[in-house]
Amino acid sequence: MNSRPNLVLVTGPMVGASSWSPTADRLRALGWRVHVPDILAATATLPPWRELSTHYARLLSLEEAPILVGHSLATVVIADLAGRIPACGLIMLDGEIPPESGAVPPGSDSFRKFVTGLADCDGYLPPWSDWYDNRRRSLVGIEEIARDADAFAALRRDQPRVMRRWFDDRIDLVSWTHIASGFVQTSVFFDHAADEAERRGWPTLRIKGTHLHPTLQPDETAAAIETICAQFARNDNRE
Repeated sequence: MNSRPNLVLVTGPMVGASSWSPTADRLRALGWRVHVPDILAATATLPPWRELSTHYARLLSLEEAPILVGHSLATVVIADLAGRIPACGLIMLDGEIPPESGAVPPGSDSFRKFVTGLADCDGYLPPWSDWYDNRRRSLVGIEEIARDADAFAALRRDQPRVMRRWFDDRIDLVSWTHIASGFVQTSVFFDHAADEAERRGWPTLRIKGTHLHPTLQPDETAAAIETICAQFARNDNRE
């Protein structure tokens, strides 16, 4: 019998579930029970920010409490989801660490200002992979993935088109900090979040990569998730 907990991999809302597929495949090969709920396939359009965790909860039917792994903006989503389904751990991967509770927007003030400035005259944002200049495309990992035409086509195909006002929403978080949590940093954008995770005493890994590490470097990403899970298990055994 597999005594490991289920892993639920939650993608950032600006890309599709396929961004997790390479890492999910590696984890399954290592013996993990992995779930990658595809909210866009289920809903056809991206739900409002405040409703994301409700939709994810509807897509999950697990007998045991899973470890929730959230990438990018989904670090906030998994904290909210943990208030709707039982969870035995949270792993936040290259995103902001949300506050303990209260109204939380999608991203920092500077990020939302940047994003809303990209809207066209009808209020629509371009696809996420078109948001960045050449330097940031490299740091995000878009330049690397664009070298593989099929992989880049899959990434673009899964990106929802949203309006500028989507970023005006708030998730009303309830307290989640009693749940064991860990952090994996893969890009230079989240040094501050890794610092905060270490300050809190969370198991924290810093990887020199890009924001799209789960897609581009699945072996390293899977190993990092396994390492955090192992630390959760060691901590449980000490209690």
